[in-house]
Amino acid sequence: MSGFFTSINIPQPDFRIDYQSKLYFTGSCFSENIGLRFKQLKFPVCVNPFGVQYNPFSITNSLHKLLDKDCYYEEDLNFENELWFSFSHYTLFSDPDQQKCLDKINSSFSAAKNFISEADIIVITLGTSWAYLLKDTDQIVSNCHKLPAKRFNRTSLSTGQSVSELSTVIKRIKGINPQARFIFTVSPIRHWKDGAIENQRSKAELLLTIAQLEKELNDVYYFPAYEIMMDELRDYRFYASDMLHPSDQAIDYIWKRFTDTYFTEETVKATAEIEQLINSLNHRPIHTSTNNYKKFIFSIRTKLESLLKKYPNLDFSPELNLLSKK
Repeated sequence: MSGFFTSINIPQPDFRIDYQSKLYFTGSCFSENIGLRFKQLKFPVCVNPFGVQYNPFSITNSLHKLLDKDCYYEEDLNFENELWFSFSHYTLFSDPDQQKCLDKINSSFSAAKNFISEADIIVITLGTSWAYLLKDTDQIVSNCHKLPAKRFNRTSLSTGQSVSELSTVIKRIKGINPQARFIFTVSPIRHWKDGAIENQRSKAELLLTIAQLEKELNDVYYFPAYEIMMDELRDYRFYASDMLHPSDQAIDYIWKRFTDTYFTEETVKATAEIEQLINSLNHRPIHTSTNNYKKFIFSIRTKLESLLKKYPNLDFSPELNLLSKK
């Protein structure tokens, strides 16, 4: 027991994350939320280069493409409703201009392709076992791009199917990147459109899938974000206004549990210093011409110079640019 709730026990892993660790994040928007926190705190990361993806097959398809393709071509795109798009990508990559769509896709793809072969840790967040197949090709899509529902078949992926797909792509990645470790999470976001019962069954399939991967493969770990949300934060005050997504407070708490599990003590101290600097830089004063404000800016610059000396490999150029403007 911890205070007024039961606490989830998280086994200590046999590795730690520090500022030398390269992290690749893929999967649902929960993976994106956590990945962008790492990015803000100056870790070397690649976050959802195909955009948000929810089911195991869409995630593995994107990873296979990184290993097999050099880039995307015109024939990889589709055109509907005045937009060019890829069924492998999120809607943010779509564009009325074909070349702009390709440029957005290939810019992200190229960076991810180079990154995946060097990543120390690959974080995969599974959102649902439900998937949509395009009837014309029988292809599982990452996003339906608001096309009519009659053009898709909805299917539930079994534990066996998901284990087979994920196991295959993990082995392929380990073949070119032997040091890679895989942290799996199940998104705590409920897919309410699937229905309450279907959502629970879907999450159960994902949990069983990860448990099987842990048994069968080395370097596979599970972080219980789903269980933390369902048990430790078992109250609607920890949800956003839609009552489905975790609130900022809940994400902060899950982030703390994650860092307590995986970060070294030195990394915890470093992230606290960097976060404090970023918060100070984002502060918007009313009066910018006062001596007090000038002293405040000078103190921030002193802290930034100190961080640059401590962590010379980290990129503080955005903060330096912002400080120059201020």
